[in-house]
Amino acid sequence: MFYNVCMYAYIFREKGILEKKELNEPVLSDEKGALLSPLFLTPCSSDVHTVYAGNGPRREDLVLGHEGLAKVVKVGAGVKDFKPGEIVAVCAVMPEYERPVDHTEALFSDSRKEPTGHENSPFSGCKLGRNIDGMWQEVFYVPSADENLAHIPQGLSYEDALMAVDVMATGFTAADEANIQKGQVAVVLGTGAVGLMAVAAAHEKGAHVIAVGSEKRELNTELAMAFGADAVISYKNGHILKGNLPCIGCGKCVPERSPLANSLSQGVVDTVLNCTLGKGVDSCIITGGMPDSLKTSCDIIKYGTGIAVNVAYIEGNGEIALPIFSLGRGMAGKTFKFALSKGGRKWTEEMLQKASHINPGKLITKKLSGFDSIPTALSMMKERDSETIKIMIEV
Repeated sequence: MFYNVCMYAYIFREKGILEKKELNEPVLSDEKGALLSPLFLTPCSSDVHTVYAGNGPRREDLVLGHEGLAKVVKVGAGVKDFKPGEIVAVCAVMPEYERPVDHTEALFSDSRKEPTGHENSPFSGCKLGRNIDGMWQEVFYVPSADENLAHIPQGLSYEDALMAVDVMATGFTAADEANIQKGQVAVVLGTGAVGLMAVAAAHEKGAHVIAVGSEKRELNTELAMAFGADAVISYKNGHILKGNLPCIGCGKCVPERSPLANSLSQGVVDTVLNCTLGKGVDSCIITGGMPDSLKTSCDIIKYGTGIAVNVAYIEGNGEIALPIFSLGRGMAGKTFKFALSKGGRKWTEEMLQKASHINPGKLITKKLSGFDSIPTALSMMKERDSETIKIMIEV
């Protein structure tokens, strides 16, 4: 890629520091790529983790930002479906469908499973703000535009579209990975933006949904109920904050079980096992609260068929442990998945179509104006008061 005129961008300088810097504007040299100018942005919790936790190596002058809507500035000769001047949704996750899979991997792969585009390397589908510069610059580059940009349906608000590209896409991916079926019981750990979308997805699939959140975040609790939760319980003690627990069985809620099944002596585990007569739930989606949330999920999912899906960003460089007893000493038949949003145009456009009745724009609780409000929005996401879920920046 070649460069010419200068522009401004916000780069990740070092832990805790986001710096405004003058950089060379990218020049399009790829016939399948596109250049875009951001119109609406929202900081992701992973941006907060990157800047303030400083996890993992990052190249110098990396521009962050992967959630946004943008105007197409220029497209390569090979781009068929998008043209300059269009306002589009930018896929937050970009699967690498065109990159050849390693022959050894292909030889032993399950031919019945469709490729996801994430098979080639860790985070292979997460480009913007990681492998290549993100959206927090006046002009940015997107590879394979026909696969990584998405048309916004006519009549859909920019608020709904902005929330569809990442938080909705991730929450609905988690529900798919959990293989949630109608009539099952699903628990969602965390009532942040992704957790709320996981609630909406599980509800759409016909499940009874228990959300686990904080009594301090009444707005999140109200939205969890609005998006389809049967009940919201406190992560601290398992007390019901809102709604009614689905009761499976006789309704007496007095299971006979070993206390060792509650590895952390958590009220959440007691509450969930009580309302399922000790059987546990069909699925648990983890959207926050790590690392203990993984242990919680192990305690509450069913033996033999339970599925736990993690879509939460895990900080640090240590290890994750699972409780031996509720893991059936290694023979519980429980399934654990660690998932990245499917991403790509097809999935993003599916989310954009669903957004008209899901209304994920409700997640936006604050709005800021101007390119230079990016650091303020990021700081607000870090502090996250009880009235803040997602912040929309109109560039």
